[in-house]
Amino acid sequence: MRPIYRRLLGSRGSRPISPDDVLESVDMSGRPVRPILRAEFDAMAAADPYYKGRWRYTSVALAEAAKLIVRDDIRTALEVGAPVKPTLTGAHVMDYRLREELDPGVEITVHDATMVPWPFADKQFGLLIALQVFEHLGTRQPEAFGEVRRVARHAIISLPIDWDVGDPFNVHHMIPLERVLAWFAPTVPTRILEGNPGPKKRLVFVFENLAS
Repeated sequence: MRPIYRRLLGSRGSRPISPDDVLESVDMSGRPVRPILRAEFDAMAAADPYYKGRWRYTSVALAEAAKLIVRDDIRTALEVGAPVKPTLTGAHVMDYRLREELDPGVEITVHDATMVPWPFADKQFGLLIALQVFEHLGTRQPEAFGEVRRVARHAIISLPIDWDVGDPFNVHHMIPLERVLAWFAPTVPTRILEGNPGPKKRLVFVFENLAS
């Protein structure tokens, strides 16, 4: 799988500006869906420790979202899992439970992502985002990704890769890239970006123009 990894994996050196620069420079005024900015993320991190230390990979995903939103004039989005607020303002949220900490102004559908079909129409959303979610779906990732293809035109998914947490039963433990690509098969990501490096590496998978 090394050749496909090198072909698909984007490097920071290949990006002319940082994700933060992209988010600050893209005009999102008046758009029904937009990525949150660093200050908004930091406010969430101050209110909920879940978000602490997560901006680096989140900003990579949101910069990709910003470019897609502007390029294709995306007006609808679905975020799978959002502890406090969606990282895409204006997105509909799907989660397996109604969290007490979720902003009451957010539209949510309570549904387990492992159960298919999802309660949405074909291509109902221009963009789907799921950050650090798919590793929690047991063995149902291929079925869930089938629904991603069905309900969304584009998708952005982040996952932990090759984490050695010392517990083989931990859902984050040693997920290889080969397994993740098998979850998505036969769809191939348009590009893979490094969300953050090191022993807790996260990769961001971007899918454009998904076929149902």
